[in-house]
Amino acid sequence: MGFDPKVVEAAGGVFTNNNTHELQVITEGGEDIIYYCDKCDWAENKEIFKGKVNEVCKKCKNGRIQEVKSIEVGNIFPFGTYYSELMRVYFTDKEGKKKPVWFGSYGIGSTRVMGAWVEVSHDDRGIIWNKAISPFDVHLIELPGGNGKKVYEDLKKEGVDVLWDDREVPAGEKFADSDLIGIPVRLVVSEKTKDKIERKERTSSKIKLLSLKEAVELL
Repeated sequence: MGFDPKVVEAAGGVFTNNNTHELQVITEGGEDIIYYCDKCDWAENKEIFKGKVNEVCKKCKNGRIQEVKSIEVGNIFPFGTYYSELMRVYFTDKEGKKKPVWFGSYGIGSTRVMGAWVEVSHDDRGIIWNKAISPFDVHLIELPGGNGKKVYEDLKKEGVDVLWDDREVPAGEKFADSDLIGIPVRLVVSEKTKDKIERKERTSSKIKLLSLKEAVELL
């Protein structure tokens, strides 16, 4: 998805007596506090952390412990055989012995993922989605003289997910809204572009004039 998460050990809560692992994204807008080593992959949630900031890492004996705010976007709960024994979920091993299946829960919060991405990927104009989690592939802006409907339909035929802005508002407002929404690629059709399409990436100021085929190939 584009994140650089920390795998953080945390308490199991009501789900398990074992520790769990959370996938935490570091951001000042986070509601959690985690501690991690600046040299290795050790990390713990504040709930179970017993040390002090800047002390030597107890795992690698080299790094220093840092404190940061973060957002949990996923978690892994090891259940062992507790639930499989209750539900009588068994398998037969290669020796013919009947054994309970080991259970685990792998969770991801879709709304948390979106919120976390906005926190870590934006500028003063708005959101900057990446291709993996953007709600659309392209943002199509139709200006006077542009055949937006045909381009929209042609893009849909090519399997492209399109947000089509055909509102009768000034071009500047459309461009500002496009930056605010933050879809990775902006396409513009107008009297000026004629039978071509103006392409611009959200993270770049460069504009290219392309054919529909060329625009699709770059997605």
